[in-house]
Amino acid sequence: MADEMAELVYRKMGAKIRYYRQLKGINQTDFAVQLSISSQYLSKIENGKRIPSLPVLLSIAEALGIELAELLDGKNV
Repeated sequence: MADEMAELVYRKMGAKIRYYRQLKGINQTDFAVQLSISSQYLSKIENGKRIPSLPVLLSIAEALGIELAELLDGKNV
């Protein structure tokens, strides 16, 4: 049950990253370059299939101009 809940939080976090990235009009490839990560890795984060490290999460939040807490609150976009 805890694994299912964590998986749901990761999917919601990824959806938020995608939402805010698209809101800023940045494509996935350009955003990945900006973050110094591969576009494949960013895709997996946005789809809830990979859990980013704290430094990557901080970079994402900063690049999107949002608070880290916004990504981690587990709420829908």
